[in-house]
Amino acid sequence: MSLVPPKLVETLQQFSNLSVEELEQLEQCMEMKSLKKGDFFLQQGQVCHHLGFLDTGIMRVFHVANDKEYTSYFNFGGRNPFVSSFSSFITRKPSTESIHALEDCELAVISYTDLEKLYAGSFAFQKLGRMISEFNYTLAVKRIYSLQHFTAQERYNELLNIYPNLINSVPHHYVASYLGITPESLSRIRAGK
Repeated sequence: MSLVPPKLVETLQQFSNLSVEELEQLEQCMEMKSLKKGDFFLQQGQVCHHLGFLDTGIMRVFHVANDKEYTSYFNFGGRNPFVSSFSSFITRKPSTESIHALEDCELAVISYTDLEKLYAGSFAFQKLGRMISEFNYTLAVKRIYSLQHFTAQERYNELLNIYPNLINSVPHHYVASYLGITPESLSRIRAGK
């Protein structure tokens, strides 16, 4: 399957067992997209028309408010490979967030229209969509709980657990923003002070 990366097939099969025919249908709807470091998958204010699966690279989801950037999360490795502004993708309304590549990235993408056609034609794809939605919802709830109930040190430790190599791959001001702290506070936490 030239257009469906093996990593995507492996991830999808964790949610739902798709048949060879269903994987072929999916392949017909997908295209590979390359983003260079700094390129945007989506900019705040645009409607998100695609759902992506990150094959390689790191992406950052953020929004700008009061002239300040707030990092919501990272798409990185096996933790969170589904790239989209899900609220915009589902509602067809402008996104409140931007998504950009922190390093060169390869993604398999599918359009909203093609995904809806897959849902309409197959219970297996409906189930897959539901399972991925539930997965993303669970990640969002964990993220909210962490921000509301964990100390900065606990959030940092959680970050190291979830994204063990991220701290060495991403500018520290993005990491600080993700943790909800200043870069200076992050430096103190990293120094053990």
